[in-house]
Amino acid sequence: MFIISCLQIDFMLHSSLHCKVPNGAIDITSVLIFLNALTDAPHFLMEFIQGSPTSMVVILDLLPRKDLALHPEYLHKYYEHTHLDKQREKIEELPQTRPYRSPSLYVRSAVSVTIDCGQGGEGTLEEIVCGHLASAVKEVLQTWLHSCACDTSKMVEAEREIMIKRDQAVRLKSIEVDLTANLPRMFGPDVSGQIIAEIRQAFGVQLQEA
Repeated sequence: MFIISCLQIDFMLHSSLHCKVPNGAIDITSVLIFLNALTDAPHFLMEFIQGSPTSMVVILDLLPRKDLALHPEYLHKYYEHTHLDKQREKIEELPQTRPYRSPSLYVRSAVSVTIDCGQGGEGTLEEIVCGHLASAVKEVLQTWLHSCACDTSKMVEAEREIMIKRDQAVRLKSIEVDLTANLPRMFGPDVSGQIIAEIRQAFGVQLQEA
């Protein structure tokens, strides 16, 4: 069992959204844990998007805080050495899954799949969620707790400033892409505006005026 010091976490965001759409309903459950500037270890992201009783999109990742192409040692330490690909492989082995390729350049994930159990497959989806998926989530979270949440990094001030700016850009893009684009369609402009304002304040970013 791990107890994470509040000094290591910038903030945690958990959201569960349910909205009726013309062809049914959509449920989105997200968990995002941002670490602060005392470490350059990756953040934690988990998101389930269920658009029907028999299918869902799963995004599970450690969000990098450095450019992986420019920092191979960072890639090895947090991604290759921790064997994150094994969890993706376990999920993608299931016949009901296929890799999810987001059109957004800002989305890259250790586990990013669509699970589709077909007509009448509610029970099968529940078995996958409670079995293979729950196991993968626990392993990735455990990896993050061991390798990231308790990590401290020695950085020169210039490196730290670059990382802080990168974190700000990721937070801003998360609001622009995920919230500003989708919440108004789900809850209307007034309610979504209040939600976005509170989350923007928690993220510590300002959206550019259109």
